[in-house]
Amino acid sequence: MRKLSILIIALLFLTSVSALELVPEYSSNIIVKDFQNSIQLNLEIKNATPGTYNLYTLADISIKPSETFQVTNKTFQKEFTISPTENLNLEGYYAFTYILNHRGVEKVEEKMLLNIVNLEDIIEISSESIDPASGNISFYVQNKEAIYLKNLTAKFSSVLFETEEIIFDLKPNEKLEIAVDVNEDKLKKTKAGVYIINSIFQMKDGEREIKGNLYLGEKKGITSTEDKSGLLIRSETITKVNSGNVIESIQVKLSRNIFSRLFTSFNIEPTLTERKGLTVEYTWLKEKLNPTEAYIVKAKTNYLFPFLIIILATLAFLGFKRFSETKLEIKKSVSPVKTKGGEFALKVQLALKAKKDIENVSLVDKVPAIVKIYKKFGSLKPDKIDATSRRIHWNIGDLKAGEERIFNYIIYSKVGVVGKFSLPRALAIFEKDNSIHEIDSNNVFFMNEQTRD
Repeated sequence: MRKLSILIIALLFLTSVSALELVPEYSSNIIVKDFQNSIQLNLEIKNATPGTYNLYTLADISIKPSETFQVTNKTFQKEFTISPTENLNLEGYYAFTYILNHRGVEKVEEKMLLNIVNLEDIIEISSESIDPASGNISFYVQNKEAIYLKNLTAKFSSVLFETEEIIFDLKPNEKLEIAVDVNEDKLKKTKAGVYIINSIFQMKDGEREIKGNLYLGEKKGITSTEDKSGLLIRSETITKVNSGNVIESIQVKLSRNIFSRLFTSFNIEPTLTERKGLTVEYTWLKEKLNPTEAYIVKAKTNYLFPFLIIILATLAFLGFKRFSETKLEIKKSVSPVKTKGGEFALKVQLALKAKKDIENVSLVDKVPAIVKIYKKFGSLKPDKIDATSRRIHWNIGDLKAGEERIFNYIIYSKVGVVGKFSLPRALAIFEKDNSIHEIDSNNVFFMNEQTRD
């Protein structure tokens, strides 16, 4: 009993340590119904324990070889062939599970998704545009998938030709060109156009018919599209594409009114510009538009420009009006002052300039609570200092147009001031034409950085 327990524990330990892993590789997962092509599966086995293995599935899928094989290395690779059985009769995606069996030790499952399609789903039969004057007719059979189709057997026919039975292979994504003989008289009598190529493929369960297109002669056609978008920035795009196989000449027309034309730009300069009343017509001419070539005209009308012009004109008018109506101008400025004790101190300067003759001018400035007013002033001392409201008053009297006065005073603080220090605006009161007017100075602030000893 003890030996059996040790054996079970050992097996569990080996299973947990090995962590057997499967890494499948295959170029395609497509199975063509009734053609029953196979898929080559390259299976890499990682973290393998040496021993006897076999790969199998319970689905309607054949895996070859089905015999057991020996794994001798920790990493091992082996090729398998995956193919459907006769019982697998469906279309579309089919998922199945295959199992790697390490005999007596462990089993590892892996899933695979097959795409089961008909032959017409992966085969395209068509031709390039055929020039009737050349006398040569050819078409192509194209494999649209990355699978190998071997020993295809088919006959092809159209209004111009009929072939014998042809046996051929199609490599992955191969486009096989097939040239055929054609009667020249019949070719001359056949009108240009698109004709059907009928093909009959021999399959294991019978015949399969696949149709294609044969393009003969010239093909003309211009595809035109127009796209409009945007509100304030209005875009209009006209695209003309030569969908034929001959060179075409085209013309594009656009119109704008005499106002919107001022704010319109084009990606291509117009060939002709013609004014008709309040409308301007633009014309683009392209003499040679090659097959599949696109000619694109883009017009962008930016209605933001007139709005911006109106706004700027309004602001300029208001600014000029305000400037012309200004009777007195106050400029307030500050500058640092060095002190013996290293206290924070600023020199405040107020410059008054009269634009017009004014009467009974008085100037009032307010000092922040954090600072004090230095008792010494310049030549123009204040008439009043209100300690309660911390205001300084100057009674200036009358000022003539162009007359300027400058007032200075110093403020200081024994408490250090760091960062942005803002000062209130100064206020001037005066009379003009028997009316009392008030005007403020500009905002002033001072940046004081912290110093280190």
